[in-house]
Amino acid sequence: MSETYFSKLDPKEKESRLIQLGNFRGKVTIWVKGSKHKHKFNVIEYDSDRLDIVLDNKDNIFTKGSALLCSFELRGMSFFAEVVANRSIVDYLLIEFPGTLFKSEKRASYRLLTFPIYEVYAEFFFSEMYEGGKVIDLKSRTNQTQLFKNFLKLMDTDKEVKENQPVKFRVQDLSATGLSLHISEIESKFFFKDAEFSEVKILFNNETITVPEVRVVYVVPLPGAKKFKVGFNFPNIPTIIDELIGKKINELLREVDSNKDFENFTK
Repeated sequence: MSETYFSKLDPKEKESRLIQLGNFRGKVTIWVKGSKHKHKFNVIEYDSDRLDIVLDNKDNIFTKGSALLCSFELRGMSFFAEVVANRSIVDYLLIEFPGTLFKSEKRASYRLLTFPIYEVYAEFFFSEMYEGGKVIDLKSRTNQTQLFKNFLKLMDTDKEVKENQPVKFRVQDLSATGLSLHISEIESKFFFKDAEFSEVKILFNNETITVPEVRVVYVVPLPGAKKFKVGFNFPNIPTIIDELIGKKINELLREVDSNKDFENFTK
C-alpha cells in the first residue's frame, strides 16, 4: 500500500502556492504520464494574468497543448498537478494549471507519532460545537447536563467545573492535515463523526498553534478496553497554519535524529 496521501488545495491556496513558486523561482519537474524520463526546469515567474508558470526553457520539448504531469517543492512540502504545455510570445515554455493542485503527505516524513515521546496536547472548548454546519449545545444534544459536568470533572478534578472551560487531551499522532486522540467511553458522547470544533489549540512544550477548524472523521473502539481512537482532520486549513505545523513536526523529528546520533557518539 502506498504511504503517500494526496489532499486537494482550494482555488485560493492553489493560487497562493503558484505565486510562491514564481516568487522563489523554484524548480519544477515535468513528464509525460507513463514515461520514466522526467525534465527539470527553473521557474522564471508566475503570470497572474494568464495564470501560468513561465519556465526558463525555449527548446521545443513538448508540443503546444500537450497534457503533462508536474511536481515541485515549497518549504519542504511536495505539490503535484496535471498541466498543459504552452509557449510564450518570446517562445518560453509555459505550463498552465487548469485543474486541481494537490499536496502530498508521506507518513514517514510528515506524520509525528507524539505518544509517548512528546507531550503534545489538543485543547477544545465544549460549550458548543458544530454538526452539519449548525451550532449545537452539547447539553441539549445529550439531554444530560450532569453527564457533561461529570465529563469535565474527569478532565480536571482540581478546578471548579464550568461548562465553557477548555479541556486538554494527549495527542497520539499529528500531521499537517490532522491528529488523533484516545478517549474513554464517557468522552465518546462528545466526539462523534462529522462533529466540528473551532479554534482548537495544539499545545507543545514551548509553542501553541491554533487550528481554526477541526472535524472528526472517525471514531473506532480500541481492542481490550473501553476506549476509542478518534481521528480529526483540518479542513480549509490556512497556508500559514499548515506551514507552522509542518515546521514544528520537522523540528521535533530532527531532535530525535540528533538524540540518536548523540547516543551513538557516547557509546
